[in-house]
Amino acid sequence: MTRIPALGLLWLGLAAAYLAASALGHGAAALAVLGLMAGALVAASGSRLLGLVAGVALAAAAWRFAEMAHFLVFLPPLAAFGFMAFLFGRTLRAGSEPLINRIARKEHPDLPPDMARHARWLTGVWSACFAALFLAALGLAPFLSLEAWSRWVQGLGCVVPGALFFGEHAYRRHRFPHRAQGSLVVVVRNVIAVFREIALEPGKCPAPGGELR
Repeated sequence: MTRIPALGLLWLGLAAAYLAASALGHGAAALAVLGLMAGALVAASGSRLLGLVAGVALAAAAWRFAEMAHFLVFLPPLAAFGFMAFLFGRTLRAGSEPLINRIARKEHPDLPPDMARHARWLTGVWSACFAALFLAALGLAPFLSLEAWSRWVQGLGCVVPGALFFGEHAYRRHRFPHRAQGSLVVVVRNVIAVFREIALEPGKCPAPGGELR
């Protein structure tokens, strides 16, 4: 059974706190949370005391100099969208297995050519989706307050991927009626399994808080 370590739960809680603070327009609080998140990353490497000290120090500095470092509060969503676009896009290189193909093989080990082509195309769509979200978030930043920007970005970051995920699932059932399709629960489980494998592959960094186990 998958278990998230305590540091992983702490990271998720801090991420939620950042989203709430930025959506409410509290830039200093959001920056302080980012300092704590940086400390959690240090703690995840094995130095928990150092992580605690670094997190508190960075949070205090971020709060104190929030006006000077205001631009940093916009970075987490941009980094997340950029990373996801890269994660999907890099698997389209020659010699790599597209990410959606890898997920699909969890359910269909004998993935037929037509479904393999669809999965490769879908990998590109997901990469383009996150790239578009990155560009939209970047383009809105100069024109909106932090509060408005955060709400727009969080809304787009939920609605657009959600619509793509559920819409493609429905389309795939229509496009490949001759192939048994797993439920949404099965699809989500397969996605989590593949992302967990990627996080544990040599040369990859584990998720914040350590490995899932």
